[in-house]
Order: sequence, then C-alpha cells, then structure tokens
Amino acid sequence: RGAPRGDRLQPRLGERHTNMSVIGAAGAAGRGVGACGGRRTPRAPGIRPKVPKCLASQQRVRAAVSRAAPRAPVARRTGAPLLPGRGVSVGVVARGLPDDVDWGQVQGYVYATVVQFGLIACTLRALDFAFPKLLGVLGNVNSALPAKAEGVAVFLFFLFMAFRSRIFSPLDNRRPTLKGESKEIAERKRPGWMPPPIAFPIIWSTIGILRATSSLLVWKALGGKFLVWPLMVFLFHLCIGDTWNSINNVDKEYGVATLSMVFVVGSVYSACFSYWQVSQRAGMILAPSCVWISIASFLVFSIWKLNDRQPLYPVKK
Repeated sequence: RGAPRGDRLQPRLGERHTNMSVIGAAGAAGRGVGACGGRRTPRAPGIRPKVPKCLASQQRVRAAVSRAAPRAPVARRTGAPLLPGRGVSVGVVARGLPDDVDWGQVQGYVYATVVQFGLIACTLRALDFAFPKLLGVLGNVNSALPAKAEGVAVFLFFLFMAFRSRIFSPLDNRRPTLKGESKEIAERKRPGWMPPPIAFPIIWSTIGILRATSSLLVWKALGGKFLVWPLMVFLFHLCIGDTWNSINNVDKEYGVATLSMVFVVGSVYSACFSYWQVSQRAGMILAPSCVWISIASFLVFSIWKLNDRQPLYPVKK
C-alpha cells in the first residue's frame, strides 16, 4: 500500500538461481541476501515482507513430508535390535509389565490346566457312551440292579473326581502332609485366626462329599448326561484348583498362588451358579464350598502379607 516499487525483491540478472533450504534461506536473509538469490533491500516499518515463491514451496513440501513421516512407537525397549524397515524393537515390553516375568512358566500353568480339562472332557464323553450300555448289561442280569447301582456309581465317580481329579494333570500335584504343614507353619508366619492343621483334612473331606452329592443331583436333573455345561464348569474349577495346588504346595510360588486365588474363587462361584440354575438344592449344597474357598483365599493373602511378599508373578531364574 503505497510502498515504492523498488521494495520488491528482484533477483539480479545473470546471478545463478540457487535452491536453498529453509534454514539456509533464513541465514541468507540475515546476511542481506534474498531467499532466491536476490539482494534484500530495506523495507518501510510496519510492512510485512512477502515470502518468495521458492521458499514457500519448500516450506509446503517440508510440512507435507513431516505429516506423512511415521512416528516412532511409544514403548519401553529392552535393548534388542530393530526389525529391518519397521523401526520396532524386537524386545519391546508392554507398558506396565515388569521385565523379569517368566512367561514360559505362566504358559506351562495354563497349558497344564487346559490339558487336564481336555482329558476330563474326553472321559465324560466316554462315560456318556459306555455308561448306558453297562447299565443295560446289568439289567439283563438283574432288573432291579441298574436302578440301585446307577446313583451309587455316579456318586462315587464324582467323589473320586473331587479328591483325585489331579491324576489328569501333567503337573506335580502332591498334597501337603500334616508333618510338612507343621514344618511350614514353623518357618512362615501365620495369622492368629488360622485353623489348626488337623482341621484342613476334615474340612476338605466334607467339601468333597458335598461336591459329589450336588453333582449327582445335577446329573439326574439333566437326564443322566455327563458332558453337560454345569458339570463341565464344576470340573474346570477342579482343574484350576489342582494347578493352584502345584503353584502353592510344590513350586512354593506363594506370590503367584496369592494372585491365582482370584481364578479359584471365580470358578467355584461360577460352578455354584451353574448348579443353582439347574437345581436350587444342588446349588445350596455346593454353596459351603464357595464359603470355605473364600476364607481360604483370604488366608493365603494374609500369609503372603505377613511374610516376604514374593512377587505376584513367576520370576525368571
């Protein structure tokens, strides 16, 4: 607006046009040279200088390239080399997880539980096929025998599963003895409200009988089938309990056992709810198992809290 024509930047004739970068252009401007090679002339105060076309085009290209460039992944690295062409570290660790987790041991516990449950499911499928035929054979010998033997056989089967389901587990599932429990009590602190060691076999024996009785009622209510959803949920709870026993009593991973009690408690309540949906009587009979395992979970947490508080995950050796 009223500025003299000479204020415009005009490149000199014969001077070679140079393609300078944004930084070079700024430096050149500070020395009195235009962005496209021309001489900068003084400007009237209050007049905003015009940006040369070549400099504006370079700025637009740089902005487009910066927007299109991929950003570096936000992750905590372990020093592993980068994948070629991807910019992602092989040893990237998920944020919030410690570096010393023994994932192999975690997978071993999960696989053992799945394998045990699969073997039990195959056993139930075999019983659905063979048990009616066996009752038919007994009926040919004595017509009154199948009615009497049916309930007893099913009760004994579920009683066996309540106490010996660990035979299907690939893990070492030795149960603690009274001598070993007394020794462990002397080595590790226990809360004052903990029951005496002699009480545990009595409590678990009662729980096993209640489990077998409730399972028999569910089996009858579902038409004498073994491979049914409520019984599968209950037996999956037994698989989780067997894996927990290996973690706590064999591997002595007390921190992992404390965290794993979440799965034990959740599975027993799921089993009780499944039984309740089929037979309220069966659900009420299984309910004491929920109460006792809830108490046992708080006992495990209290023992872990009173002692060295091992990590809640398996640590790499």
